[in-house]
Amino acid sequence: MTNLRRRYRVVDDETKAAAVATAITCIEDGDSFTAACAAVAGQLDVSETAVRGWVNASGLRPQPSWTVVTRLRAELAAATELNRRLMNRRGPADCGMGAAQ
Repeated sequence: MTNLRRRYRVVDDETKAAAVATAITCIEDGDSFTAACAAVAGQLDVSETAVRGWVNASGLRPQPSWTVVTRLRAELAAATELNRRLMNRRGPADCGMGAAQ
């Protein structure tokens, strides 16, 4: 069995700055933080963890507004309540897979 190890690249400050700016633009355009960092990392052939670290260290990472956080919390509460109701209706023995055939 071959032990493949990732070779680390040295990335200069200018490239890091461009990577951070690109990731931030992707986030502002609607991508998730994870998706934006993954896309940038893929283009530079570096780890996603490295790009996440650069963006976080820059202090420029966009944060969702309280309006967005409140909306997402309400959506999560509604989904949780719907899930609870459906599970109670089916009962604990029925996991939703249907009858065995």
